[in-house]
Amino acid sequence: MNGIIVSGIHCHMKKHRDTDKAIRNIMNWADRPEWSNELAALFDAHLAPVCERIGINKDDLGRELADHGYDGMLFGIMFEDFLTRRLPPDDRNIIDDYLAHRGWRESVPGRRYLRELRDSVLCLYEVIEVSTGQYCDLRDLVRGGKSFRVNEYLGTQNMVKWDRIAARVLNIEGKYCFSGGILPFPLEASQSLLRVLDNSQKQFNKGVTRAAEKLAISQLTATVDAGDLFLRETAHAFTSLWLVHTLERLHAPLPEIINRDGEALMLTETRFPFPVEQSKEIARRLDAAPEWERDNPNEHNWSWLPESETGNNPQRGMITESFQGGQRLISGTLRLAPGTLTLTTNSMERTERGKTVLEALLHGLIGPPLSKLQTPEQLLAERNSRARDDPGQRPDDSIDPEVAAQVIHTMLDQHYRQCLDERIPMLGNKTPRQCAKSKKGREKVIDWLKHLENNEQRRAAREGQKPYDSNWMWEELKLDQFRD
Repeated sequence: MNGIIVSGIHCHMKKHRDTDKAIRNIMNWADRPEWSNELAALFDAHLAPVCERIGINKDDLGRELADHGYDGMLFGIMFEDFLTRRLPPDDRNIIDDYLAHRGWRESVPGRRYLRELRDSVLCLYEVIEVSTGQYCDLRDLVRGGKSFRVNEYLGTQNMVKWDRIAARVLNIEGKYCFSGGILPFPLEASQSLLRVLDNSQKQFNKGVTRAAEKLAISQLTATVDAGDLFLRETAHAFTSLWLVHTLERLHAPLPEIINRDGEALMLTETRFPFPVEQSKEIARRLDAAPEWERDNPNEHNWSWLPESETGNNPQRGMITESFQGGQRLISGTLRLAPGTLTLTTNSMERTERGKTVLEALLHGLIGPPLSKLQTPEQLLAERNSRARDDPGQRPDDSIDPEVAAQVIHTMLDQHYRQCLDERIPMLGNKTPRQCAKSKKGREKVIDWLKHLENNEQRRAAREGQKPYDSNWMWEELKLDQFRD
């Protein structure tokens, strides 16, 4: 169907067999000739503008979405949009048609669910609290109002606080639940969507005002909430923006990652062979050299102290660095084992400088070096491959999760304390402290803090660690009253 592999809508109310049955039946009804062409036209309305903007045909788009597991999710969103449509010339609706001809096949809960789905709208929500496998509390970012709780099992499995999602929320006998489709919206994409909806809302309101004297519009707006009517007409904006953002992200190259000296990140390991009897003399010379500092008196590991205190302050790329104990900058590490001296650095240039330093310091004691290199792309591919082969296994040489979490939290604490007084691009190149003093700037800082927390929640969940507690940042900026 237009290149989209139809994998069906997965209703999250799995315990309700009546609901599952109703969904299967309405999908079969959509295959009838009087509806299949209309469904294909609606799918085309959702996908054609995106294909034109990205420069991809529908078949290739369908295959790419299927390769990344997005096909069923997107189909669910578009199919549900079709179920809510009233088509000319006489406002035909597929659910009304099905219930009129085959409603007797459905139970009372099944018919109720279909009617709720028919009258639903796709909206953008912010997750303000989540209990995995139980519920999530949502805030409507388009229509406003009080937060509300959605009872949900599957949809909350990968959900974290401050996520933004596009979804249909149904009220079934006084309890809220999701319908089948949920689209995760990153912050940037959600902000773009809100701007589009805001502009569209103004145009929509003008159109309704001009047509208010027409009987059809008057009757429709009398029975349907104007906000819901607007959202029903703009469902394609949700899929278009989500698709464009997702495809651009999938096609985007990794950002240039550099160290503080402006050198491209290249994880290198260089091994110097030596006769075992030279171990003591090598250790003695390293201990005497000011640029090498032993990490622990009882271990044969040294840190290579920075060649300069500040580096070149590069203005491009994403900067990463090596730290000792999560705080002190270092240029590399050195490990002495029987017969092998191993230097580890994060760039080719540092490796070459390290070779020169060590060959001069240990002249006559060590043999010719052999280096092994690994780019960030190769490291990421290796990690993903290992996760696919055995997701539950932790490599023998990986850091203990508790130790890793402590190191990460120490680094984040130091990083964020500096960030509060640094210019942030997301804040218009102003510091968080500056922005927090004005109403407009405050809104940007709140979004920034939520963005940081959301990313940290995802990282911690992925690594099986406790997330970093950033409460102090809200308090430091005097914004803690806006957190909930």
